[in-house]
Amino acid sequence: MIDAIYQFLDWIGYLHPIHPAMTHMPIGLVVGALAIGGSALFLGRADFARCAWHVLVVALFFWLPTVVLGVMDWQRYYAGAWLHPILMKILLAGILLVLLITGTLIGYRDRGNTKSLIVIYLLCFMTVTGLGYFGGQLVYANRTPAGSPEYAVGQHIFDSNCSGCHAHGGNTIMSNLPLRSAPQLDKFHDFLDFLRDPKRPDNTRGPMPAFKAGRISDDQARQLYDYITNVIAQPKRE
Repeated sequence: MIDAIYQFLDWIGYLHPIHPAMTHMPIGLVVGALAIGGSALFLGRADFARCAWHVLVVALFFWLPTVVLGVMDWQRYYAGAWLHPILMKILLAGILLVLLITGTLIGYRDRGNTKSLIVIYLLCFMTVTGLGYFGGQLVYANRTPAGSPEYAVGQHIFDSNCSGCHAHGGNTIMSNLPLRSAPQLDKFHDFLDFLRDPKRPDNTRGPMPAFKAGRISDDQARQLYDYITNVIAQPKRE
């Protein structure tokens, strides 16, 4: 069923992970609850206080779908790997759930009184900040595996042109076609031809842009190829 969902999204042209878009809901609502709650405390506005609590309750409703989509993306794009940022996100998501439930119950008891909730708002804000940080680590950090000095130039070319979609040798857009096992890596001229005119296995145009000689020269392509085949590709090609 999960594969069918992603296949449908691919069919309509949505080629990105789903979870990042949904995270804006609980994060934005938590930030809003803190801002409105702080304003209520500063201005002494009871209506602001109730509004802040209502915003926190809505954030609680969005917690579950956001986590479910995160698990789906984790299985599809990271094969369920227990990476450190993912472990931290799971931990922080659990803490956020406890805080949201606690804030909802306290607000219900105290009719949204900001004085009894402002600490909850602040803790929720700190938690979603941590979730955003580790989400960024997962997406942007350590995307380019380090190689020996002889592959430093190819590594730099990969980091500048390829790591956005092919972090760790994978494929964030078409997860079933990871770079590390691409058949175009068998021979350099096949790799170069694909680099200049990338196409899907069915020979149709895919999302990957063409890298012409003005952007990556033949010599640079050779250095990139050597880096990929000796550092990233699995199994290592001789």
